[in-house]
This record gives sequence, structure tokens and C-alpha cells, in this order.
Amino acid sequence: MIKRFLPVVVAVLFLSACNGGPNNELQAQSEDRNSAKLMDYDENNGFYERNLRDDDNRDYSINTNPNFIDLTEDRPDIGDDQEKIVQVIQRYTEFQPGSVFVNGRDAWVTVHTTEKFSDKEKKVVRKDLHRTLIKAMPRYDIHLKIHDGD
Repeated sequence: MIKRFLPVVVAVLFLSACNGGPNNELQAQSEDRNSAKLMDYDENNGFYERNLRDDDNRDYSINTNPNFIDLTEDRPDIGDDQEKIVQVIQRYTEFQPGSVFVNGRDAWVTVHTTEKFSDKEKKVVRKDLHRTLIKAMPRYDIHLKIHDGD
């Protein structure tokens, strides 16, 4: 007898838990002529209507989200970083810039000079130039190669 009665009790409890009575938080939405009203068109609370009216006040600029790539014509790119490295070499050192390659976080820089340096002098000059380039472009790991008047 209990075996027959137990499934009926479980089914009744299960179905009664799904009751959406008037005091329930998930009340049924009011319906219009064609289907359920999913948006509230009331002037006091009219979120949907207010958004449609305020379309002209929105900023549809390309660069509003900082997570997207800058798409303007004057956006910075790798070529700008290479030019800045060349400008730093020309402006703050006596060296002539050679090839400058940027690959990811690495910048491969070659400089030329007509002077001939000893090994100690070359280390000191290399350290100073490396420090100057790191100050100018701190986001890159700069690999510096100096060609002197050998």
C-alpha cells in the first residue's frame, strides 16, 4: 500500500513546488493582444521607450572601449616605436642608428660609429646607450649591437 501511495505523494509535492501563486516573486507577466508584454511601456518606468528616445545622445565612437584596438588613423604602432628609438640614438648619442627591429617585447638595435673603442670603453658606452634606450622605451627588452670602426 505504501509503495503505491509514495509516488503519488512525491508527484503532488513536486507539482505544488512549481505553483506560481499571486504572492510569488515570479508573477506572470501581463499579456497584450498578440503575445506577452516583455517590455514595460509605462512613461514612469519606460526604460525601453526612454532608450529609443535617447539614441541621439549616445556616443558611437569607435574608441569608446579601452579593450579594443585603437582604430583611428593616428594610432601608435610598431613603426612609431622604431622611429622613437632612432630619434633617441640621433639626439642623445654620437652614434649613427643602424637597423631597428621590433618583435614582440624585444627590440633589436644596431648602432654604428667611426670611433674605435677598447673592450672596457665599449662596455661602458654600451651600458650608457642601453640605459638611455630603456629610459625612452621601457616596455621593450632592448638587445644592443655596436659596430665600431674596426
